[in-house]
Amino acid sequence: MSTAPTLTAARRRTRQAIIDAAIGVLVRKRDATLADIAAAAGTSRSTLHRHFADRADLLHAAVADALAAIARATTDAALERGDAMEALRRLVGAYLDIGDRIRFLFEDPGLAAEHPEITELATAEGPVVGLIERGQAAGAIASSLSAVWIERVLWAVVFAGAEAVDDGTLARHEALSAVLDTIERGVAGSAAT
Repeated sequence: MSTAPTLTAARRRTRQAIIDAAIGVLVRKRDATLADIAAAAGTSRSTLHRHFADRADLLHAAVADALAAIARATTDAALERGDAMEALRRLVGAYLDIGDRIRFLFEDPGLAAEHPEITELATAEGPVVGLIERGQAAGAIASSLSAVWIERVLWAVVFAGAEAVDDGTLARHEALSAVLDTIERGVAGSAAT
């Protein structure tokens, strides 16, 4: 039997609002204070401290939340459904929808140094590499490039797309088109040309 206290629905919403605010604020201003984050969450600093003992505790929760969001987006993209390029398009759209979380994880190398699970995400051969390999086997994705390399390029281009949406360079739908065009033209195999 667990002795951990269960959070009420209101406390869960407040906790999530603080995490969401932390990600949104820190992706734009890495040296933001806890007071800045509390204000963005629409709460007080004392309320923030009731949920998170300190900045490190909040960062740990934000990293866990961002990693979980990426895992959900990957699952929701249904990588096994349809041909590989269709699945890749769904995945890119899902990742752009959580662009702040991707930027939060990958923008600050110091964060990855403190949280090795971030580096593991970017270097593990998981479902995205499997999707790329499926596309390579079908000739839709270039087999002259390693699947791991293509996945790294995917992360970089999605990051750039999310950044462009944030700074107003591109609207979200334009970023989706630009990211897909960049990826599809850059990794197209012989069957796609």
